[in-house]
Amino acid sequence: MADHSLLTWTLLSIGLVLTPGPDTLIVAGQSARGGVRAGLSATAGIALGGLWYMALCGFGFLSVLTAFPALFMVVKIAGAIYIAWLGFRMLTGALKSKPADHAVAPALGRPFRQGFFSTALNPKVALFFLAILPQFVGTGPDAPVRGMLLIAIPYLLGSLWLATLTLVIARAGRVARASSVMRWFEGVLGAAFLGLAGRLALVRNA
Repeated sequence: MADHSLLTWTLLSIGLVLTPGPDTLIVAGQSARGGVRAGLSATAGIALGGLWYMALCGFGFLSVLTAFPALFMVVKIAGAIYIAWLGFRMLTGALKSKPADHAVAPALGRPFRQGFFSTALNPKVALFFLAILPQFVGTGPDAPVRGMLLIAIPYLLGSLWLATLTLVIARAGRVARASSVMRWFEGVLGAAFLGLAGRLALVRNA
């Protein structure tokens, strides 16, 4: 791949990483609620979601998602329901009264699963790769490998960004957990997730 093409893809990846979406909201919520470990666990789940898309690209299954509208619809609905469920849980959690000090060691499995499924069930990610990758990958027997390597770039950059976000929000979260700020924060995140679920449900396979 030419150097200018790699630079262009990297710049696109940075834009993708910095655009707020489910990944950012999940890491923000987990970091504020459970601290650094929970935020990094969610980040690890998101990175595994990136490996999932790399595998789909390598085996040629990524294009199948848009080749079969019924399959795309199933993934889209599943993703929208999952994001809406997360938002509903955050909203109900924000409405419940909590003790002032509930900073206990978080279970890391839940944020990890949330990070993974929010990425793997997001058809907008697949559509982004399907729309942009062919312009950079080209054709040939090694095209899937080039596609996998290119998909790795936004997830490497994203992991660095989300890890930084985790450290910043976890520090602020230690103060927020001792006040009513955390309940408001969870409520805002819950509403944002419900909005994202609605947008996800409107994604079209085009």
